[in-house]
Amino acid sequence: MLLEGNLTGVQHLGIFVPDLEAAKTWYVDKLGFRVQSEPSFESDGETYNLAFLERDDMVLELVQPPTAQRPAVAQRSHGVIDHFALDVIDIESALSAALARGARQDSSTPDGPVDFSLWEKGVRYVFLSGPQGEKVELNQRLDLDPSRREENVGGWSHLGIPTHDIDASREFYRRLGFSEVLYQEVPGPDGTTKILMMAIGNFMVELYQLPGFDAEAAAALQDGVIDHIALDVRDAAQAFADLQQAGIQPLEDSPVRLPLWENGVSYFNVRGPNGEKIEFNQVF
Repeated sequence: MLLEGNLTGVQHLGIFVPDLEAAKTWYVDKLGFRVQSEPSFESDGETYNLAFLERDDMVLELVQPPTAQRPAVAQRSHGVIDHFALDVIDIESALSAALARGARQDSSTPDGPVDFSLWEKGVRYVFLSGPQGEKVELNQRLDLDPSRREENVGGWSHLGIPTHDIDASREFYRRLGFSEVLYQEVPGPDGTTKILMMAIGNFMVELYQLPGFDAEAAAALQDGVIDHIALDVRDAAQAFADLQQAGIQPLEDSPVRLPLWENGVSYFNVRGPNGEKIEFNQVF
């Protein structure tokens, strides 16, 4: 298996923002995230400011690029990575609490929680609109034990990525060590939606193929507010070499060192089959 023994699971979700303080405040005040650290680093003489936020097993990396790049970041919308979902026990009370704190529902679910026939007993979901317009889903799986934790809102439910070729997506993530936990076809008035859940450790990717979403539509998508997902590896240099040998070309010429955390990190990115940016990150 590709990266066997090297890839250990999810590390963080990267979100690019033009106003770090506003984004940080939104996630802390509206959804109860906690600030883990606020590092910065220099690249080509310019400063990148970061904030790592955590909620249970989910870590968000908020990235504020140098001043000249912020107008372009402010124009980003939904992109190749469409949304991320938090696991909730009671969606009605979770939504009410978020709205009471000043969050607003995304226009994709204007009437509140939606019932959907997924998993054994179905799910209920609703989207919030994040500080940069990113879609943040609250997701209640009706088949899970509601006593699994005391707090209503938890960490990862899943990361949502639209695909025009669900079989290619299945094979790509399988090669990385993800296992298939659900495949379901859901008929609708416009055709059949195909949904594939792939997991590694506590992290799950929801790959979904909507009716009419073809290769041309997928190619038109760009990196959005949700910029990348970072996977944790023990040895970035070895992962870089192994992926190259397997025909998956990294975006960088070699792993990049950054002075983050106590002893620094080494990272590089690849593109998934749908154009999604996947980072492999080693913390020293």
